[in-house]
Amino acid sequence: MKLGIISDIHGNIEALETVVEFLRGKGVTDFACCGDIVGYGPDPNRCIEAVREMNCICVAGNHDYATVGETSIDGFNRAAKQAVLWTRAQLTEPNRRFLENLPITAEDAGLFIVHSSPSAPEDWEYVLTVPDADDEMDHYPGGVCVVGHSHQPFAVERLPGKMPRQFRDDVFDIRPDGKYFINAGSVGQPRDGDPRACCLLFDDGNQVMTRYRVPYDILAVETRIRAAGLPEYLASRLELGR
Repeated sequence: MKLGIISDIHGNIEALETVVEFLRGKGVTDFACCGDIVGYGPDPNRCIEAVREMNCICVAGNHDYATVGETSIDGFNRAAKQAVLWTRAQLTEPNRRFLENLPITAEDAGLFIVHSSPSAPEDWEYVLTVPDADDEMDHYPGGVCVVGHSHQPFAVERLPGKMPRQFRDDVFDIRPDGKYFINAGSVGQPRDGDPRACCLLFDDGNQVMTRYRVPYDILAVETRIRAAGLPEYLASRLELGR
């Protein structure tokens, strides 16, 4: 099986549709989503409906839960709060119920899937360093955890008797004796300086994980963000990947 792994779509239907088409072209038959389908972007309903139609494993992100009142927006910045409130007013009732019913963690194809951290999923913590990833490896069953949340692709491996190391390459083997903490990056709002959508492909048969960057129509998204009256910052940052 080839599993497409996506995260942090954030209401960006152009990026989502482009990534899904790209991954299907690579032979992907199944998908998993690490959360934050909505927030920031102008097409929350279309993105939720696309994920629902994919019938994929999906966990809740902090923006998903914030939009339906399952988590507080007190810690959100001004633009994020404005986007959450706007998104709340846009959601259809079926899509609202879908977000409300998302689990906080899930397992699929031997992967443990969570939006933020396996040690404290509902605290929405960021895991950004190798030592932090190493600590998190003690908090999930199996060998591989896939997350989102930071919008920055990141992969760490720990083998028996060795110090954990970060993968710099886009393709790496998943060893049966290893532990792995992997951030899928962001489909809809990358923040690592590369504006292209980010996604993963997990080849379950060969136990290989591959990271891809996929260009999409950023201008179209920016235009609709502005037309929706969302903060200008949410449009302009897409071109910068920040």
